[in-house]
Parts: sequence; C-alpha cells; structure tokens
Amino acid sequence: MKAMLLFHEIEYWFEMDENKNLSEIDEDYIKHMINKGYSSGQLAHYDEEADKESYGWWQIKGFETQKGND
Repeated sequence: MKAMLLFHEIEYWFEMDENKNLSEIDEDYIKHMINKGYSSGQLAHYDEEADKESYGWWQIKGFETQKGND
C-alpha cells in the first residue's frame, strides 16, 4: 500500500492484512521517524476490538535498506 506523508511517497504493509490502511497514530509515528532521519521502520498496531496485535513495515519509496557490509 502507499501513502503520502511529509512530501514523501511511503510504501507500507501489515502482515496478516495486506489492505490495512495507516491509522492516524501510524502516520504520526512515521512522520516522527522521518523527522529523526529514518527512511524505513517497523510498524506495530493493536486492535482493541479484536484484542489483536499486527506488525508491518514502512519505507520511503526509492530508498533501499542497506544489508550487511555491502
């Protein structure tokens, strides 16, 4: 899925729910992390009604995470 935040196109996904939209809390968290200099990170969401936690990942489109000592 994709969203626009702080003039960046953000790609994100949640395990177990490919069609889940970002909540306001998720958006605020991503904005905070971008302002701290991050281009990607983990998402964690707790659904009180279902008493279920889900995890996912976000990244600024066009940035690739570096793996190892490449």
